[in-house]
Amino acid sequence: MKKSVILVFAFMLLALSSFAAQMQSESYKQSVIVSEGGDTTTSSSYKNSIATGIINSVVSSSSYINRLGFFHTLMLADGQFCTSAAQCEGGFCCSSSCASSSCPTAAGGGGGGAAAGGGGGGLFVEIIKDFSVSPSSIEEQLTLGAASTRTITIKNTGNVNLDFVLSVVSIEELVSLSETSFSLESGQEKNVDATIIGKKLGSYLGEIKIKGDVIEKSISVVANVESKDALFDVKLDIPSAYKKIGAGEELKAQITLLNIGPARKVDVTATYIIKNKLGGIVHESSETFAVESQLSFVKSFKLSESLPTGDYLIVVEVRYQDSFAVSSEIFSVVSKEEAKAGILTVNIKLIGFIVLVGFGVLFAYTLVPRLRAGNLEKCRKAINDAAEAIGKNDLMNARNLYAGARSIYIRLEPHDKREVYNRLMDLYRRLK
Repeated sequence: MKKSVILVFAFMLLALSSFAAQMQSESYKQSVIVSEGGDTTTSSSYKNSIATGIINSVVSSSSYINRLGFFHTLMLADGQFCTSAAQCEGGFCCSSSCASSSCPTAAGGGGGGAAAGGGGGGLFVEIIKDFSVSPSSIEEQLTLGAASTRTITIKNTGNVNLDFVLSVVSIEELVSLSETSFSLESGQEKNVDATIIGKKLGSYLGEIKIKGDVIEKSISVVANVESKDALFDVKLDIPSAYKKIGAGEELKAQITLLNIGPARKVDVTATYIIKNKLGGIVHESSETFAVESQLSFVKSFKLSESLPTGDYLIVVEVRYQDSFAVSSEIFSVVSKEEAKAGILTVNIKLIGFIVLVGFGVLFAYTLVPRLRAGNLEKCRKAINDAAEAIGKNDLMNARNLYAGARSIYIRLEPHDKREVYNRLMDLYRRLK
């Protein structure tokens, strides 16, 4: 360089409002003005890239040009002059000055859980918006008119305050929430009670939506409502290979019926229903057959090719006289590729399961005689306890004890059944 110029710049943040300064000597005078941005500077003799949040001024001579700046390292308080919302602490918004009263919600951010922000770009502060919810699903088995309460825990796992809004979708008449709106600071959690009431017979699928700012999560809710004096117990199970299935494919379900009423063969009607998450029915069929004690079978359902992807509820309803029993399970319709990948994983697990079952059967073989003898004693005790409950006019407890005795009776050997049959039938007539 032809001229030697030594520049000494000392930037000190004396207060949050220090946005301007003036430096001078006999040979130069420089005023520092704050504005947003950053730049790359060049001259004929050098190139200099400066990463800045706020540009203060431009210093130049015949041999060089230099743009200078400094980084914001401190956030601004309520009422102080600002140029962007990211400079304000406490999540305040910027409207010439940081204003908490008019803009209480933190600016910036985006859906999906996180947004970047910072004091003018110098001190990078990541704004994280996210929360956790547990449990992820709720399933309740209720009798008509009964109610059950489940607790939902919501925790703010981000670093800014979140305003929450909760709502029930599709099953509003069955589910009520203790609270539907509140705010949580970072790290805070809140428990909300969901009360499920068995107002009508059947199986119902819905969800509880939790919205925190722009983030939304949901809890699936299944409510199975059956009659108080159910004479049949029913269980529906979907094998793992069919939990995720493609549209147009065949869905298989294991159905098990258990006669806990009269100890004789009776005709029952089973109705099969498939519903979407909005409660719309995409399949319904029924059949009638005789059941003496227990019946188990595999039922197949051909899904429509046009069925959209998403969660569905398959339901089996069993009716006998005035008795109504119900069971259900959720499955998902997925893309063809995802369905094939799921089947491969299940097949690998199935091989390991078969090996374990083989060892389990071998181990349990020596225990079967003792278990059978123990079942007879359990059945006798349940019958005695049920009779005692009737004597105390505790009919609800008596019915439960009878149902337990009936389920044990079904697993007894024929000669053991003959021993307790008459007492069990007498108990049934008294309860009826």
